[in-house]
Amino acid sequence: MSQNQDNNDKFDKKRRDLMKGVLAAGTLSAASATYGAPLRFFKPTAVENPLAFYPDRNWEEAYRNIFSADSNFTFLCAPNDTHNCLLKAYVKNGVVVRIGPSYGYGKAEDLYGNKSSHRWDPRICQKGLALVRRFYGDRRVKAPMVRKGFKDWVDAGFPRDIATGKPNAKYFQRGKDKWLRTTWEDASEMSAKAMFNIASTYSGEQGAEYLKAQGYDESMIHTIHGAGVETLKFRGGMALLGATRIFGLYRFANSLALMDAKIRNVGPDKATGARGWDSYSWHTDLPPGHPMVVGAQTNDFDLFSTEYSNLIIAWGMNWITTKMPDSHWLTEARLKGAKTVAVTVEYSATASKTDDVVVIRPGTDPAFALGLAQVIISRNLYDADFVENNTDLPFLVRMDNLQPLRATDIVAGFKEPELTSIKFLKKGEKPEPGLMQKLQFAPESMRDDFRSHVVFDKKTGQPVVVSRDVYGNSSRKSGIVPDLHASMTLKLVTGESVKVRTVFDLTKQYLDKDMTPDKVEKITGAPAPAIFR
Repeated sequence: MSQNQDNNDKFDKKRRDLMKGVLAAGTLSAASATYGAPLRFFKPTAVENPLAFYPDRNWEEAYRNIFSADSNFTFLCAPNDTHNCLLKAYVKNGVVVRIGPSYGYGKAEDLYGNKSSHRWDPRICQKGLALVRRFYGDRRVKAPMVRKGFKDWVDAGFPRDIATGKPNAKYFQRGKDKWLRTTWEDASEMSAKAMFNIASTYSGEQGAEYLKAQGYDESMIHTIHGAGVETLKFRGGMALLGATRIFGLYRFANSLALMDAKIRNVGPDKATGARGWDSYSWHTDLPPGHPMVVGAQTNDFDLFSTEYSNLIIAWGMNWITTKMPDSHWLTEARLKGAKTVAVTVEYSATASKTDDVVVIRPGTDPAFALGLAQVIISRNLYDADFVENNTDLPFLVRMDNLQPLRATDIVAGFKEPELTSIKFLKKGEKPEPGLMQKLQFAPESMRDDFRSHVVFDKKTGQPVVVSRDVYGNSSRKSGIVPDLHASMTLKLVTGESVKVRTVFDLTKQYLDKDMTPDKVEKITGAPAPAIFR
C-alpha cells in the first residue's frame, strides 16, 4: 500500500468517527428535547485563564509586527498649507511604512523659558498621514532635472541681446521644453553660473540700461543701486513655505552678498544680498489687498486665540480643509460657547461645522463687509473708544476739495512737529534689518503724506491739531475727545470759509444711502436677515 493511500484511509476513519459523534450528539439532543433527559454526560471544558491554558501565542506576533519598525526619523511636513508639522516616519526593511505625529510641541521652549502647550499635539492631518504615498509615488522626481533649453543657454555661454541684455526666447520655452536628467554636481554648477551671469549682467550703469530697455520702472531700477544681485528674487516653492522658507532661502539670498562683493569689487559695508520675496505678495495666492491695508498677511494671529473669542467668522478661509491640524481650535471654541459663522461662496467643509452659514456671490465680499458696517454703525454697535483713538475716522475733511483738513489750513505759521513714531529714510538710505527695526519707516519723499490732521474736540468745542504720534494710548492721554459726527463751517488762514465733516460722518452717509442690508442682498445674494444676524 502506498503512503498516500495509507493517509487517505486514516483520514476516512477520522471522518467516519466524526460523523458518528455528530449523529450521536444529534440523537441525544433530540432525546433530550423529547424526553427531557439531562445532558449531564456532556461536561463543558472550563478554562478560567485561556492565556495560561494556551501558552503558545507566537501567532500573535504576525499582527504585532505590522506596526513595529526597525527605525524612525523626524522630519518637517511643509506643503502649501504652511503648517510645518513636525512628524515621525517609521521605517521597516528600508521602507517608510507609516507616518505619525512627533508629540514634541509641548517640549518647545523659547529663549525666555516660555513653553508651548501640549494641546498642540497630536499635530498631523490626513495629508500628512498619506504622505508616504508621495515618497514612493510613480510621479516622484528622484533625480535633479533641467530644462533642455536652459542647459543649452548655459552651454552656449549665456548669449544675450546686445541692446536689451535679454536672452533669446528659444531657450525659455517653459511648458514646451524637454526635461533632461542630470547630476547634483552639474545642477549646482549650472545654477551658480547662471546666478553669477545674471548678477553681473545687471550690475552697474550698463545693467541699469539693460533693465530700462526691458521696460522696468525707473523706481525699481533705482532701488537696486547698481547691484545686479538684487535682480535675483528668492521665495519658497510650494514645498518650502513657512519656517523653512524663512530660514533657508532668505539666508541664501543674504549670503549672495559675497557674490556682489566680487562682481562690483566692494567691501562688506557696500555689498548687498539678493531679494527675498514673500510668497503671498509675490505669488498672490492670498488677497494682496490685506497686507497693503493692515501691513500683515491674512492670518496675522495664531489660530489658538479663537478659544478666547465669543464670535468667530471663518471668512476667506476654508478652515477645516486647509488648516486641518488647527481645526480642533475651532471645534473647541464652540464647546466653550463661541458662536461660529462661515462666509463662503459654496457650502464648504467649514460651513458644515459652523452655527451659521452665509453664502455670497464670488467677488462681492467688499459689499457684504460694508453691509455689516452699515448695521454696526446705524445701531451704535461699534467700540467708540477704539474708533476715536485708533483710526482716521475722526479726521476732518474739506467739502470744497474732499481733501483732509490740515493744520496749516487753520493755524497761521504752523510748523510740523518732528515725529517719533516713524523714521524717514533719506535718498539712498536703507532700512535696518527686520529684527533691528524699532519703528515704522517710509522714504523722505513721503513726509508730506504724514502731515498733521485736525479733529473736533468735544471737551473744548474747538478744532484741535493731532500729529501721527497722537494715536492709541497717546491719544487717550492727550485728553482730546474727538467728535465722530462733527460737521461745521471753519474759517481758514486765507480768510475763506469752508464746510468740513469727519471721515466717520461721510462714511455713515455713504453706507446709509448705498449699503443697507436690503441693497447688499441684491449685490451679494445674502438675505438681509443674515446680514442683521
